[in-house]
Parts: sequence; structure tokens; C-alpha cells
Amino acid sequence: MSHSPLKTALPALAVLLLAGPLAQAQQTPLAPAGTSRAARRAAKTAAPAAIATAALPPPPPADGPRPPRPPRPPRPGRPGDGPGPRHGQGPGPHHASVQALADFSGTLTGYLASGDDQLYDSFGFKTATGTETVRFPRHLAQALMAAAQAGSPVTVTGFRDADKDGRAALHLVSLAAGGQTVRDTPPARPATPPAEEAAAVRGTVQRLAQDPRGRTNAVVVSDGTVLRLPPGAAEQLADKLKVGAAVAATGSLHALRPGEVAAKPVRVVRAQTITLDGVQFLVQ
Repeated sequence: MSHSPLKTALPALAVLLLAGPLAQAQQTPLAPAGTSRAARRAAKTAAPAAIATAALPPPPPADGPRPPRPPRPPRPGRPGDGPGPRHGQGPGPHHASVQALADFSGTLTGYLASGDDQLYDSFGFKTATGTETVRFPRHLAQALMAAAQAGSPVTVTGFRDADKDGRAALHLVSLAAGGQTVRDTPPARPATPPAEEAAAVRGTVQRLAQDPRGRTNAVVVSDGTVLRLPPGAAEQLADKLKVGAAVAATGSLHALRPGEVAAKPVRVVRAQTITLDGVQFLVQ
């Protein structure tokens, strides 16, 4: 029996038509049955994110060391920055300076007191070239007075500089007299701080006192009491602190520190409250 060419070609054509969809089905993964189009899109989006997450290093354990922080960016430069000490500072935590010292021989003419509290802090000194003032820290007064009196020949080791009033002065570092030497050393701290004694002040403002920087830091009351005020507080009360104004205050008496000597007794009170024009202020 003979077969026609058409009948022979039909089976082959059918095989070719079925081969294309079958190969495409093998290359494309099938989604599970019942999966929506939105779910399939989410699965495609999550796959790259999962790969990126897997590439990150795992977090440290809760009780383990933390990873190092990234370095901070450098801050903008400021005046005084650089490899050396900053402007106005020495190489260490404290400002360092040097002074050329010299020895001066002469005669001590007498001790001098200054300030509203009248504490000794200088003495007259006569040399072959004239008479000048020698400045010393107030806590050295007692030791200096024990070593040399007016008329005593002394040798002063020190340096020249301007004093707080802008006048040239000789600053004492040590004094030798009669086989004794007094050196400028820090004041001794008392084993137990002195107890503060409460005080009250009442009168009128006789005058205002200033510190070396020209800021008001005390009120001299009509009874002679020196009422100490912080410069900031005095500035805030400047419109009320007038000569002749009535003033009342409470505070604590200022006691002499070790080594200090007063030319005459002066009552010095550190203000804690002050009343001006009938209004009381707390001083801090």
C-alpha cells in the first residue's frame, strides 16, 4: 500500500510545533500554582536584596567588641591651630614664661601697704642709683618683716616689670638679709580651713573700688567696711551703686591668709545679699 506525501509530512510538522513551547517551558521556572502576578514580581524584587544582604558582614555578637567607628572628618582650621602650642598657651597645661633675674644691693627703707584692705605688698629700696619700689606677694609679708626691717642692708634677686598700675617696679624673687634668705614660694595651706564668720553691713556708699582691670569689685561703706562684690554682680547693679546711696548687706568676714600682714585693721565682708533702693539682691 502506498502513502501520500501529505500524510507523511503531517506527523513531522506536529512534532516541530510542539518542540518550541516545550523548550521555552524548560527555560522559564514555573511559579507555584495559585501564585498571583504581584507575588511573582515581589519574588523577583526580593532576590537581588537577599543577595545584597548576604554580602554584608554579620553583626557582632551582643557581648563581643563593637566594630571601630569611622574616623571623624577634620574640623575647619582656626587661628592658633597647628603642630605647635595654640595661641596664648605654652607647651604644657600651664602657660610657661622665663624672666632674666638680677641681683640688686641696697637698703630697705620701709614697707608699704596698698588696696582697700591695706595689706603690705611692697617696700622702698634705696640703691646707688636711686630709690625704687620692690613688689612682693602678700603672703611673704610676715617672713620678710621678720628677716629685714627699715634701714637693713639687703640683696634682692628679681626682675623688672610694670606693676598693676603700669609703673615700672622691681619684682622680688628672693631677699637675703642678715644671713637669712626669704624666697617666693607658694603660700602654705592651712590644715583646716578657717570657719566663716557671718557679718552684716549698713550705711551709705562712700566710694567704689576697682580691680587692676578697672572693674568695680568693692563698695567702701561709710563706716569703713569694704564690701566685696564679684565684678559681674557690680556691673549688673551699676545703676544703683552710686555714691551716697543707702546700702545694707549680709555676708562673711574675710580673714587674713597665712603670711599676710595688714597696716591697719580693715573690716572686709564678702557680700552674699545686698539691698539697694529697698530691693534685696542675692549675690552669686
